[in-house]
Amino acid sequence: MKQEQQSQNKPGASTPQAGNDPVVDLMLKNKIPLTRENYLNVAYMGEVPEELSAEQELELPEEFQQQ
Repeated sequence: MKQEQQSQNKPGASTPQAGNDPVVDLMLKNKIPLTRENYLNVAYMGEVPEELSAEQELELPEEFQQQ
């Protein structure tokens, strides 16, 4: 399944903060909207896998993880 859908923050989850993740830092610096799709595109340099493994999913900031 292609990961093109926008992330919706999980209930109770906070917005990613600068300094916690270099990808989020880059996105904030370049005013890239903080969405799952954008995060994956930046993190994988445009080569987003069709499907993320459970381990890869857990490496994402909580706000961008799928349940």
